[in-house]
Amino acid sequence: MNRIRAALAACAAALWLAAAASALAAEALPDGASLAEQIDHWMRVGYDAPDEAVAALSRLDADRLATTPALRRALLQARGVVQAQSGRDAEAARWADALQAHAVAHQDGQADAAANLVRALVAQTAGRLDLAAPLAQQAIDSLRSACTGLPDGTAAPAAAPAAQPDCDVRSAWQALQVLQIAASYKGVHVNATAMAQSARDVAAWAGDDWRLAVSTAELASLLARSDSQDAALPLLQQAQRLAARSADPWLLAKARSAEARMAHQRGDLDGARRLTEEAIALAQDARSPRLEASLLANLADMHAKQGRPADALRAAEQALPVVRRHNDRRVELTLTNNAGLAKIGLGRIAEGKQDLARVEQLTRGAGLLALQAIALREYDDALAAAGDLRGALELFHRERALNAQVMQHNREAALKQLQLRNDRERKQRDIELLARDNELKSAALANRELMLRVWAVAALVLVLSAAAVGLLYRRVRQTNRQLVANQAQLRVASERDPLTNLANRRHFLTVMQAQQARGGEAGFDGALLLVDIDHFKHVNDGHGHAAGDLVLCEVARRLNEAVRGDDLVVRWGGEEFLVLALKVPAAQAELMAARILAVIGEEPVMVQGVPVRVTVSIGYARFPLPPNVLPIAWEQAINLADMALYTAKNQGRNRAVGIVAAQAPAAPELQRIEADFDRAWHEGRVMLSVAPGPVALA
Repeated sequence: MNRIRAALAACAAALWLAAAASALAAEALPDGASLAEQIDHWMRVGYDAPDEAVAALSRLDADRLATTPALRRALLQARGVVQAQSGRDAEAARWADALQAHAVAHQDGQADAAANLVRALVAQTAGRLDLAAPLAQQAIDSLRSACTGLPDGTAAPAAAPAAQPDCDVRSAWQALQVLQIAASYKGVHVNATAMAQSARDVAAWAGDDWRLAVSTAELASLLARSDSQDAALPLLQQAQRLAARSADPWLLAKARSAEARMAHQRGDLDGARRLTEEAIALAQDARSPRLEASLLANLADMHAKQGRPADALRAAEQALPVVRRHNDRRVELTLTNNAGLAKIGLGRIAEGKQDLARVEQLTRGAGLLALQAIALREYDDALAAAGDLRGALELFHRERALNAQVMQHNREAALKQLQLRNDRERKQRDIELLARDNELKSAALANRELMLRVWAVAALVLVLSAAAVGLLYRRVRQTNRQLVANQAQLRVASERDPLTNLANRRHFLTVMQAQQARGGEAGFDGALLLVDIDHFKHVNDGHGHAAGDLVLCEVARRLNEAVRGDDLVVRWGGEEFLVLALKVPAAQAELMAARILAVIGEEPVMVQGVPVRVTVSIGYARFPLPPNVLPIAWEQAINLADMALYTAKNQGRNRAVGIVAAQAPAAPELQRIEADFDRAWHEGRVMLSVAPGPVALA
């Protein structure tokens, strides 16, 4: 019976896809559409109906309408793009090779760009965004000779390309889209936003309203994700106007999806779900099962966050056959992640872990550390809620390590953006100085002619010129001093957390390296306290990320109040902080932990006029540990304090757990305690001190 049902379902799906393909193919082209417009039309149809698009493009080729090298290149590229986006790697590679041969035969750099773009789309569909991004960048590099003003893939948005008739704008736009998606999946949002802005500028310059609507909606989504709702709203409204003007249900679905993302970012999950369901209906009207599958992935995520795992699993399983049919590993990654979380929520833990293994395989292979870290965080929470605390603990530690790498990548990208901006400003100042210098030289030549006529006037002009040169020299010196000051500020900024203004990991590592150099083999001497905000995800989900940032800043301020002036407070990552107190007595460390619990937990944090109770969990210890006083490295000390923190969270949060003593006369015994801290505690090899936090007032 199950086989019969499966066969009937497969037949129904095939009939629906055939109907969708016929509807897409029947879309009327504008009267008198040029060959370039026909090629672009069929390339878009090919996203959901590759066979029909390939057949139509083959007919255009057979009719030999491509009478110029540029049109021939566009026809070859369209066939390659359709095959690449459907995961047909061998066919796409054949058209990429044909484009490469066309580039050689006609000395056409844009054909070389088109070949790299086809290969980039092959990698993107396969989920290999680490390969797609450099290929897309090579395509942009090849397009620059005909399209000046294109960005380099890492800088802030450049000006739109100059109006050059030979510029292949559609290829430039699609290459920027690949770079945008790659940066977004890698978690480098500053670069993703820059690429979306550049793609929008390219579409606006070309007067391509369809692509302008797509890029405007995507830029609005990216800005909303960065908590820039004020900047995102006018862009969303523009995308909605463009989509409504075209009456294209596909564009209307994209605009509605962007609106749903903004609602989700505000914490309005019910509104986000409703808007996503409306977008799905529009995607069905557009006969676009692949767009519908992407929207179902978003819907599954919303169902999961609202505690409806069965609905989440149903949405994911509805979309998975579509993306697998097109070999779209990128969207499959998101759907598999959502399906696994839903299975754990339904108690099918073993199946959920299998999906997690598949997600990790896809993200690790593509270098998508940010997505892998997010997946580990979500599965950590899901396993903890399902009662698998050991599995949750393992994912917790792996997620923290990955988050540290992601934060480092984002910090480096932000610093690079700042450095590039400073370089541009410096170059602009140099240009201005050079222009002034040229003006002075022109004046000097004029003065020489005048000197032949009036010596007295010439002397006066020379004096004025010397004064001007002196002023210019002083200006150059002032500029150089300002550049040195800017570089010093950059060094300081690189060791401070930009949100809370606390020290960051880099500064902490500098301090510990200096301490290690002074202490030699003596090991770490002092107290470490790891402080983690309890249920911080609820603050973000319930009040929005802007409220989460406010809570982080207030907790940082209260931490500074609770510690001594000589102690170092570090933002360790996310909602976690570290306090370093060198050579402090053990009793003082215990008092410090109790003081932190009280200072943070006794008074609520006011968020948009609403009191929000915030508590923390603390793991701490004073090293070296009695009674054996075994010297240990500071890295091992942090790991032990982290074990105590996890014990505090596992016991119900809002408490401090300190390591009082450890029976470890030698390093191997201490390593065994680290390997299974919970067991060592229950066996009496580790003595803990537990202090509860303040109780909420009725």
